[in-house]
Formats: sequence, structure tokens, C-alpha cells
Amino acid sequence: MKKRLGKGLDALFDDRVQNFDESIDDIQATNDERIEEIEIDKILTSNEQPRKIFDDNEIEELAQSIKNVGLIQPLVVRREGDKYVLIAGERRLRACKIAGLQKVPCIVRNYTNPTEVALIENIQRKDLNPYEEALAYKKLIDEHGYTQEELAKRIGISRSKIANTLRILNIGQNILQMIIEGKISEGHAKVLLSVENDTERENLAKLVVEKDLSVRELEEIVKAKDKQKKDEVENEVLKELEENLMKLFGLKVKIHKKKKKGKIEIEFSSEEELEKIISILMP
Repeated sequence: MKKRLGKGLDALFDDRVQNFDESIDDIQATNDERIEEIEIDKILTSNEQPRKIFDDNEIEELAQSIKNVGLIQPLVVRREGDKYVLIAGERRLRACKIAGLQKVPCIVRNYTNPTEVALIENIQRKDLNPYEEALAYKKLIDEHGYTQEELAKRIGISRSKIANTLRILNIGQNILQMIIEGKISEGHAKVLLSVENDTERENLAKLVVEKDLSVRELEEIVKAKDKQKKDEVENEVLKELEENLMKLFGLKVKIHKKKKKGKIEIEFSSEEELEKIISILMP
């Protein structure tokens, strides 16, 4: 649940170095492109970047790695006058500044749709937390005209994955904050979304954080609560049925039910009452 620190170099890059050539085609350096060394002060961040939350400890660790081995993966930028606007790699840029680099390797591209590219690049590279990922999907759908099915094909995931991730936006502000802080995982969020009552959902989320519950443990708690609710509804129905039968017979009636089996008891204390029961059942 909480992000682990003290990870190795490969973990810090989250397999980005190994998978760089397999990320989206739009940000790769082609044969006719060069990786340019650009002064770090000339690189501006964009408010349109989908990633909003950064782990300071991870950036510090990445900065130390950059000091030791340099920046292996270049940033992606677009030229704007005598400056450059960042398209991909804000965490790396922050780490480079901490590491004291004066220049950083960059791929320069003049995209007509830089926001769209940045959104898709971050999604495919798993750079976003579930909340940011949901916002990225929403932005691509609302502002760039994708349907869920088109977006799924573009990114290479299932449409149901997009639909389920978008549901996170409706999970409640307090739980969203827990997701942003890394206290609640996407798996926890999916289970919590099955709980319709807002107050109950939030209480369960707090329990996850307090007890450090796994997704499986949360699932078991939700199942138990669902069963309890089902039993309560069934008991209310049986009680109402007993009352209706008592009105019908004018006698005490008890319904005993166990799983799919059970019995109905009608008490009588005289021949007359028995005859009354028979006359109702066999008119």
C-alpha cells in the first residue's frame, strides 16, 4: 500500500529504461532525430501535464542515481520560442535539478497535440496514480474526442479497464485523497466502489488504512457485510409473512427457514381452531 523506498536502480526507473523502446511510438527518437543537450533552465513545465503528485523521497533517490550514472532516458520537449516546454519526464526533470545538472538530454518534437501525447505517454508508462490515470482518460475522452473503445485500442488496454478506472472519480473526495497519498490502491478502490452507501464506503476505506488491510481482506469484509444485509432483508420479509399468516388464521404462526429448506408452524389449542385451519387451507 504505502510506497516502499530504498529501491534499486531498476525499481527506481520502474523498468522505464528497459521498456523505453517499447513505449508509445510518438515519443521515440527516429533515425533523423538527434538527442540534444538542452540547458535545464530553458525547460518549462506545463500545467497540462497529467501527473500532479510526486513522491519527494523517490525523486531524491532518482537524483542520487542520476548523480552516479547520469540521466539514461532523455526528456521529451517541444520548442516554444527560445524555451522548451516539457511533454514527458517531469519527475526526471525535477531529479536532474536536485542532482545539479546544467544540461539534460532531450528529444525535441513539435507536436500539434502535445497534451494528448503527454497523457497517453504517462498512461502507457504507468507514471500516474489511479486518480491521475482516471483524470487522464476523462481528459482524452472529453477534450480529444475519444470514445472508450477507441481509447482502449489506442493505448492497448481493455475498454472495461478504462470504464472501471473512470468510476474512481465518483468514489468520494476523502477516499480520492487516500488514493493520491498512496494509502488506497486501485484494487482497494474497485472493491470500495461496490459499496453503494457513501458513509459505509468511507468507513471501510478508513479501516483499510488503519488496519493495513489487503485487497483480499477488504473483499471478505464487504462480502460479510453484504451477507448480513441480505439476511436482515430476508428476516424482515419472513416476519412480514408471519404477521400476514397470523391475521389470516387468527392464530400464532412461526416460519422456520434454514438455507433452502424450512417449515411453517401454525399453533392451535382446540378442535375448533384446528377446524378453522383446515377450512382455510381446504375451502
